[in-house]
Amino acid sequence: MTIDPRMLDPGETLIWSGRTMPLAYALRKSWSTFLFGIFFFSFAVFWTSEVAGQGGQTEIPVWLFGIPFVLVGAGMLISPLWHLWRGVHTTYVLTSKRALIAIAGPFARRFSVPLEQIRFVDTRPIAGGAGSILFKETATRDGEGGTTISREGFVAITDVDRVDRLLRQVIERTTVAS
Repeated sequence: MTIDPRMLDPGETLIWSGRTMPLAYALRKSWSTFLFGIFFFSFAVFWTSEVAGQGGQTEIPVWLFGIPFVLVGAGMLISPLWHLWRGVHTTYVLTSKRALIAIAGPFARRFSVPLEQIRFVDTRPIAGGAGSILFKETATRDGEGGTTISREGFVAITDVDRVDRLLRQVIERTTVAS
C-alpha cells in the first residue's frame, strides 16, 4: 500500500502500512453504543409519544422536550454506519520511529505514538488471522471523579500476527539504540 510521503518525517522509514477491515472496525468501535442506543431510543420514543398522547393545554407542548433524546438515541443507533465510514477512511502506518493512525474526511484526525513511548502491545486476534493491536491508553474523566481507560491502536487489521512481530521488532530496535 502506498501512503502520502508527507506523512513521514525526514529520516523516517516506512515499515508497514495498512487499512482496517471496515465492518470489523465498526463492530469493535460501536457495539456498546449501539446496544445502549436501542434502549435509549426506545425509551425516548415511548416517553415522547406517551406525553404527546396525553395532550394538555400548555403554551409549549411538553413532548417537545423528548425530541432531543429521540435524536440522541437515533444517533446511537446509526453509530455503526459512522464507524463503518471512518473505517473505510482509516490508514495505519508503522515507521522506524512511530506508529501513526490517520483518519481522512470530515473531522479528520491524525495521531502518532513515538515508539519509545509505547509501554505495552496488546494483540487481540479474531478469526482468519485478523485482529487488533492496541498500544496506546487514553484516560477520560467523568463528571463524578471516575476515570475510564480506553485503548487505541491498529484496530481490525488483517495479518495481525505479522504486524505484531514487526511492531515488537521495531520497538526492540528503538530501545536497544537508545
